[in-house]
Amino acid sequence: MNSEQPSAAARYDPFAAVDAVQTRTQALWPTAATASCLPEDGAVFRRMQVNSGVEHRRCVLEVRTADGRSFVLRADFEASDPLRQASFLDRHQAAADNLKAVPGVSAPALLWRDTQSAAVLMEFVRGDTAHRELALTEYGFGDRSSVLRRIGSAVAALHEVSGAGERQFWPKPFLTRVSNQAQAVRDGQLPVPKPNKFLGLCAYLHRAAQRARGHSFRGAVEHGDLHLRNILMPEAAVSFIDFSNHDGIFPQRDLANLWLANCPDHLAAEGRTPGFGLVAQADWEAFQDGYGADLVNDPVFRFFYAHRLFRIWAGLCHKPPEQKLKSAEAAVRIAQVFEALLGEEAG
Repeated sequence: MNSEQPSAAARYDPFAAVDAVQTRTQALWPTAATASCLPEDGAVFRRMQVNSGVEHRRCVLEVRTADGRSFVLRADFEASDPLRQASFLDRHQAAADNLKAVPGVSAPALLWRDTQSAAVLMEFVRGDTAHRELALTEYGFGDRSSVLRRIGSAVAALHEVSGAGERQFWPKPFLTRVSNQAQAVRDGQLPVPKPNKFLGLCAYLHRAAQRARGHSFRGAVEHGDLHLRNILMPEAAVSFIDFSNHDGIFPQRDLANLWLANCPDHLAAEGRTPGFGLVAQADWEAFQDGYGADLVNDPVFRFFYAHRLFRIWAGLCHKPPEQKLKSAEAAVRIAQVFEALLGEEAG
């Protein structure tokens, strides 16, 4: 592995940094190809999209070999916690193994792992993301409810094979952070937009925690970053990628993240009847039908839905200046979701 640090130019030029990370990633191909018994020579590399916030250290490449097969070479050169990164890959591998017995649901098999970094070679899954599949339904390509049922059913299968037994919900660790963040806002140390409403959400979370405290639920090892761009939908199948958890056991946290990670993308569009948390009522019905649970009446899920809203809101003050307008628009929609939660609470 090439362990050299990026050049000074790469550190200060974002485009140079992205190119440098790709160069380091491609340098892993000979080792990965040899270990996986694949033809090394003649490979063609295509850079795939990653989150802009991590592209200075992470690269995902489609590798097309000389015999026409495709694979994914993914590398993350974040060196602060290599054991944590390795545990995420362990989680991915466990999911891939456990889902083999589930028709139509999978995680790409890992074919090779680097011993010195969070680099991996895996199967290539050809298909659109669930995010794009849903977007296409708005133009008449497919049925939105059917897509959501497929997603819900696949997520249920992932949680089923990742079961962690019967649990009870004790919210104290979450409330400690909520209280700390609320105090930081009062002290002027956390400049969130709409601070009074944010403090109202913090108070709401304490009430929601009281309603959920001690509630029994079926635990499952979480995906950790479950959103619609981390779900691929090849024909008649669903595949999960980019696992980011190894010990959290709250499936409700996965589900809340699924709907709010790209807020406000998945809230009810104009003309559609909103349901819990401003997600379209029809979307809830379809997804819950596929998942097989009444989520919107589950107090633990309702807590995590509000908690995910809290995390997004608190994170807005850390966005770069060039995203100021987008953050302001997001703050308006987040506050609207909070108002809807308050309305439901009042009955």
